[in-house]
Amino acid sequence: MRWLVNVAVLLPLLVGGNTRCAAPEYPDIKSCPFPADPNLIQGALLGWIRLEVGQKLTHTRTWCDEEGDPANAELVSAPDGVRLINKSKVSSYTLLWTPTQPTTAAIVVRVTDKPPNRPPKSSTGTILVQVAPRGTHFAPKGCGGPPQ
Repeated sequence: MRWLVNVAVLLPLLVGGNTRCAAPEYPDIKSCPFPADPNLIQGALLGWIRLEVGQKLTHTRTWCDEEGDPANAELVSAPDGVRLINKSKVSSYTLLWTPTQPTTAAIVVRVTDKPPNRPPKSSTGTILVQVAPRGTHFAPKGCGGPPQ
């Protein structure tokens, strides 16, 4: 019985087919827990992250493509040292960065979907990052963080 449930769940993922994607929920910049220039945002505001100087940022985001076409994620703009690891086979990317000085910055990422029989479509989004001096104590988790 358990294997039947696994097959029912995994078969659509293996075979493909049209998957219904939930509409994304984007936060409002007014909810951002730190001052940020709205002009930093390109495309949709995806969320925000707070960390201290020297703390490693490892942030993974996923996307949903109903047709399962290949897509590619790329950095549009980011502070020096930010790396993007594109994991298109699993519809995600990971951002890596270890900031060296306090700043408020924007990491802008574009995901481009490349369907075989149609022109490519792109979506751009921004993640705001506040880098505070070492020893800064942020509000408890759940207060002012990005939606998960």
